[in-house]
Amino acid sequence: MKDHIHFGSLEHAERDRLAKLEEETKKKLEKLKSMGADASRSSAAEPAAEAQELSVSSQSAIARQQELKANIAKRKRARELAVPTNDNAVKLKLREFGEPICLFAEGAPERRERLRDVMAANLNLDDVEVELRGAEVAKDPSANSMSLLKHVRKDKTDDSKKSDLFYTEGPAALKDARSWIASYSLGRAVQRLGDERAETERRCGDPTSEVSAYKSLEHYLGAVENQLSNFGDDRPVSFIAFSPGSKMCATGSWSSVIKLWNIPSCSAITTLRGHTERISGLAWHPAANSTQSVSEVNLVSGGCDGVARLWSLQSSRAVGELVGHAGRLSRVAFHPSGRFVGTASFDTSWRLWDAETCQELLLQEGHTRALYAIAFHPDGSLVATAGLDAVVRVWDLRSGKSVQTVQGHVKQILALDFAPNGTMLASGSDDHTIRLWDLRKKKSAYVIPAHSSLISHVRFQPNHGRFLLSTSYDNKVKLWSTRDYSLMKTMEGHEGRVMCGDISDDGQYFATAAMDHTW
Repeated sequence: MKDHIHFGSLEHAERDRLAKLEEETKKKLEKLKSMGADASRSSAAEPAAEAQELSVSSQSAIARQQELKANIAKRKRARELAVPTNDNAVKLKLREFGEPICLFAEGAPERRERLRDVMAANLNLDDVEVELRGAEVAKDPSANSMSLLKHVRKDKTDDSKKSDLFYTEGPAALKDARSWIASYSLGRAVQRLGDERAETERRCGDPTSEVSAYKSLEHYLGAVENQLSNFGDDRPVSFIAFSPGSKMCATGSWSSVIKLWNIPSCSAITTLRGHTERISGLAWHPAANSTQSVSEVNLVSGGCDGVARLWSLQSSRAVGELVGHAGRLSRVAFHPSGRFVGTASFDTSWRLWDAETCQELLLQEGHTRALYAIAFHPDGSLVATAGLDAVVRVWDLRSGKSVQTVQGHVKQILALDFAPNGTMLASGSDDHTIRLWDLRKKKSAYVIPAHSSLISHVRFQPNHGRFLLSTSYDNKVKLWSTRDYSLMKTMEGHEGRVMCGDISDDGQYFATAAMDHTW
């Protein structure tokens, strides 16, 4: 403390400090003069010598200033960059730079600005400034201006390559199947459009009948009650489906067995065994219990063992197996003609099979994550798939192309179903909503905030499509009007998560399967 306390004038102390500073300055000048006679070397060494003698704070200030200058220069160059305006092109550029193509709650404008920042961060200010067309920026900072110019020249060639279609050679059986599906679907489309035209003329001729029909439907659905609850298995019942004509009902459970039940008595008919893992999907042949023989294929099942099995009504053993998937199966579906079977799997692919020969006709990839749902268009011309990537893809079976890709759900999609009129597609998701997609406008027509938990299954009313059934993990089953998408009925009774639901052909019965081992 005594060193810092001064009594009287500070003149002597200040004089001593100035003398020491002058002496240090002389020593520095002498040192600089002795560093060589060469002017170029001395001029190069002089700043270095001065920099060595700068304080830490001065050096950090200079570094900060240089950093600010570099940022200003990069921002100036960033404003001159030509960033793609197409959102798909922006995603491709972000992928090239190793950046995520989408962030949570990020829109197309924000994604474009993020790409601009990424491109500016990868600029090399030492390169000769060139006009950057098509937002082509070298990702390697050491890339020179010539590589940039070459990349720019190849821009048009790369764009033309990206627009080319990619085909994979398929078997002759696939070609024959596509031709047959084309002719079959055209006949179905003509019939469907004719029926729709006649129905429209009838509505225009008598508008009051349509209003009264919906009122009677609303009254009928409002009066629906639980008829009975049947114990289905020792483990959760994962799937349920009515047969055509609604004379039988099939259930699949986590114990890997399938049971057939009589309708309406709900008595057990038989048990089908063959799977080694839990049942994940069931589908009836369109002509089962009708023109299809009991000795032929009437039912298809999918299991977590990765195998789909074909069943007749005459034997408790499978009459065929569809083997090929590398992951567990999620859903299976019959083509409206009954000749083909579609399977969706956790190996991110769906496959088309010949139901008669059990031959794999098509292995189709396109999703980035596991597939969970598959549904055929009523005409048989299209098939829709969706899964854990929250994307719905619509494929044309006649050409093999992905004709529509629709996005809107923010979580995984677990259910799909086409409306009988062929113009709407319903999807149920883990985001607790149902989306109705208009296939003609290629966009979402309506969003229903349906449940308080994930939606496990959606099903349109067969033949007419006047209402939609949804099941959820909130233990509830709801019926929605397809006229104004209003809630018509809420059915409760299960003590566990509702896994699946179905509607009989005549709309008289509703069946649901749940985790409480009942249906």
